[in-house]
Amino acid sequence: MKKSGTLLDFAKIDTLSKLSQYTEQRVQREDDPVRAITFVSERPPVDVFDEFDPSGFRIELEDQGEFITASLTRRLKGQGEEYDDDGYRYVEGEFYLFAHDNSDVYTAYTISDSDFYNYGLKRYLQALPPELSLSFMDSGDLRRLFEALDDSIDGQLIATRAVIKSPGANTDVRYFDDTDYFEVFNSPEVAEEDYYVDKLEFEVRQSSRDFSGQVSRKAESRFVNGESAIYFQLLLENIASLISDKSDLFSNRSREYGSREAEPIQITYREGAIEGREENYRLIRALDGLSKSSVTVYHDNPYMHASVLDFNDGTTADVFLTSDSNVSIIPGFNASQRALSRITDQILEGFREGDLSVGRGSKRDFDDYFSEG
Repeated sequence: MKKSGTLLDFAKIDTLSKLSQYTEQRVQREDDPVRAITFVSERPPVDVFDEFDPSGFRIELEDQGEFITASLTRRLKGQGEEYDDDGYRYVEGEFYLFAHDNSDVYTAYTISDSDFYNYGLKRYLQALPPELSLSFMDSGDLRRLFEALDDSIDGQLIATRAVIKSPGANTDVRYFDDTDYFEVFNSPEVAEEDYYVDKLEFEVRQSSRDFSGQVSRKAESRFVNGESAIYFQLLLENIASLISDKSDLFSNRSREYGSREAEPIQITYREGAIEGREENYRLIRALDGLSKSSVTVYHDNPYMHASVLDFNDGTTADVFLTSDSNVSIIPGFNASQRALSRITDQILEGFREGDLSVGRGSKRDFDDYFSEG
């Protein structure tokens, strides 16, 4: 249902501040929310857009100064009432792109239905080369995000709906309704790392203007209603900061040719959290769930050693489970940030969440597992 009010003249919008105000008015007037994704790009995304032309997509760009306006069309092949006589349907819409203060971090958002966002914008970004990398936020990141947001507002931060999932069990979902946000993270399931937080719908309730939105672990967000400054200046900027930290973990980690040395990405758990042979098999099953990849298992007992090949860009990485509290990911040659992020996220979702760091922290010497050949 459209709402009354005068919409800003878009022809006069040439700053992010004006775009924020325009977006707030659009959200108030229209049924569709802002749907956004925050990601990392090693080069300005516009350069990547200009250089690569994924099959089935057409994009037109307009530089507005502080942001980019993009018109995107995707042609989909299929069957059904929505497809034409030739078996095609078209997903088209507009999105906005801007850079954050954090190096190499950007947000793309659209005010549209889920069809354009999921099958247009997201699929387009996923079809681009690995120098443009989608990211994730684990439960610890999401907690820090909401703590920062809570510290910045004058009001109450409420989780109106939260979804937590059990690793490897897609149907094992639990909901929290209308509760203080910290109760989601303090729940026994999440605190014990048996579940991870998948998404939170939330409200900011304050004396001036309220806000409602959503955040997911895939660094996706929604602005449903309320004050745009909360969304653009607080929520998105804090997401960008967390994504920047994640980028530092996964960038420039590939092994150099002629060297067996590479800093492992460590996932650390509480002592004794990983016990028994079945844990090795659970980790293997989690890796097997990674799309567009193959897994070769070298050892499954008493320690686990597997190699993952990402078909998207040829990245390889060795994964070890050698203690009751640590999983290590050893990047291969030319390992991309995107692939290492995907592998790590798959372990956190499909096996169990833990604390991420870089460096040697295992009780074993990883060189012992590599042959001299």
